[in-house]
Amino acid sequence: MQQTPFKLIQKNKLTHDVYELIFTIHESIQTEPGQYVLFLLPKSKLRRAYSIGYADGQTFTFIIKQIEGGAGSTEICSLEVGEELIGMVPLGHFVLKANTTPKLFVGTGTGFAPLYFQIRAMMDSGIQTSLLFLFGVRTASDMFYIDELNRIKKEYPMFEYRIFLSQEDSENTVRGRVTDFLTKENIAPYGEVYLCGSPAMVKDAREKLEANGIEKEKVFFEQY
Repeated sequence: MQQTPFKLIQKNKLTHDVYELIFTIHESIQTEPGQYVLFLLPKSKLRRAYSIGYADGQTFTFIIKQIEGGAGSTEICSLEVGEELIGMVPLGHFVLKANTTPKLFVGTGTGFAPLYFQIRAMMDSGIQTSLLFLFGVRTASDMFYIDELNRIKKEYPMFEYRIFLSQEDSENTVRGRVTDFLTKENIAPYGEVYLCGSPAMVKDAREKLEANGIEKEKVFFEQY
């Protein structure tokens, strides 16, 4: 683990409350897909952990929700391009097992970030195996990175994704929660499951997976 300055080089608003923040660091630091950075926030004096959405050693992408009334998320999402934060990296054990086992990824909200990194890593590795990503948000206006998911699907034909909307119907989406998918028949093709999102979703998913015969040792999770 190292402490290093992260300089914001790009900031994009993905939805009304979700931002893509891209930082660069001076020296290359290798991370594993699924790990996070612990940022030291100077104004609020808080420490906040954010999963890495993608990294190439020197450039780090984060997908962060600005929580109403949340001092930490408000501070980091209010950064201007060119500003710096101190970050501690790499941290976390929610890491991808880069093998040929078919994998199911289940994420809600900004729990998208580490799962996206893991999926990208599988594509970049050249390992050919079935991957399915279930991404859940409330409404169509909360969706992001859909063009990027389509790009991965085009370049990595063994990848599929489904978008679940819990509060409305919309074209090319499923109405309901990601955990609705977790029936014995649906999960049978997958030997590993990666979960990231709210504690309630992760708990529900783990219980359903266990009830349907997935060994605990094959389920990896991070909760926000």
